[in-house]
Amino acid sequence: MARTSDQLARLNRRMKAIPESVREAVKPALDKSEDELIALAKQFVAVDRGDLKDSIEGNHGDHELERVISAGSEDAFHAWWVEKGTSEMEAQPYFFPAYRLLKKRIAGRIKRAVGKAVREYHA
Repeated sequence: MARTSDQLARLNRRMKAIPESVREAVKPALDKSEDELIALAKQFVAVDRGDLKDSIEGNHGDHELERVISAGSEDAFHAWWVEKGTSEMEAQPYFFPAYRLLKKRIAGRIKRAVGKAVREYHA
């Protein structure tokens, strides 16, 4: 994610250089990866009342190819404390273990989608 206006401008220039057909071809891979990560995080989360599990969700980010997965809500404000632990409670990680398990699969899926879309674009 871009941290400064210069980085954001550079990112926007690079994204505009990608043909629309390639961007559209990558979206299903992003959506599938998002769904897969959410499902695995929900499997890993410790369930007390279920508020935290229900709060794990995905949204589109600031850019059309950005997906944001978050955990926590007004009822499940303790998401970070469950993940990292406190002085009174052991950590019960759920989000980062799911991410680490799926990281290579997600990257491969996206690379394959991009490669296929670029080949079709140049064909």
